[in-house]
Amino acid sequence: MGVRDGVPWLHDEYWIVGDLWLRRGRSVRSNDVDVIRIADLLGRSPDSITWRVGNFASTDNPGSGPKPISGKPLENWKKLRGNRAALARAVAQAEARMALLTGGTVSGPDGTSVRILPPEVPSQEPVTVVTHEAVKQAQQAEAVLRERFRRWRDPKNRRLCGISIDTPASILRVDLYDPVASLLIEVKAEAERDRLRFAVGQLYDYRRYLDFEVSLAVLIPNRPSHDLMGLLRAADVGAIWPSAARFTDSEGGRYLSV
Repeated sequence: MGVRDGVPWLHDEYWIVGDLWLRRGRSVRSNDVDVIRIADLLGRSPDSITWRVGNFASTDNPGSGPKPISGKPLENWKKLRGNRAALARAVAQAEARMALLTGGTVSGPDGTSVRILPPEVPSQEPVTVVTHEAVKQAQQAEAVLRERFRRWRDPKNRRLCGISIDTPASILRVDLYDPVASLLIEVKAEAERDRLRFAVGQLYDYRRYLDFEVSLAVLIPNRPSHDLMGLLRAADVGAIWPSAARFTDSEGGRYLSV
């Protein structure tokens, strides 16, 4: 079995296997070189790849194999199925994201190294505010908010992770990466101007080291003011904040509905 067998399939995985189906049809077997390459990339068994090919076969030719795909993957597949250029681009992006997710480390531009990490957890020790220690208090507040979001969004600890970007000059740490939504999240302790401006800069800095497209969002303890929401929208950065026992986002659920 592959290490990710039993884990729900990401949309990226669907496009990679869907492309295999269009290129090879039902001719592929578990020992096929293309199947083995994709199985290694996705962290799944070769048998799971050939079975998913059968799902696509039943989708495009009803009654020809196992249960067809459905839901959001089917909706998006209908858009990609007849547009080979769009599918090729989706597959290239998907393979880059999956290489990071399952490989753990990839080489970025300019000698950088990008790797997946488990999300950081907040310290259990209380932080006393003394001279020059307000930053530590803010970091602890951010860690608590991050952990609250993680427990709500990823209770089985299968979805969210962090990213470390090792540049020649420094190490950058992405607070949270959601591979399902292809979303980078920076956590801030307050929804005030300086922190949000800083978050935008951090997110833009992280994104330039990644070899695939991502959306950007900041996780904050409350909804930003109308003016600061405008700042985030101008930068194409979303906002996520707690709402009762759940969380909501600034884009009508765009980041939290997948």
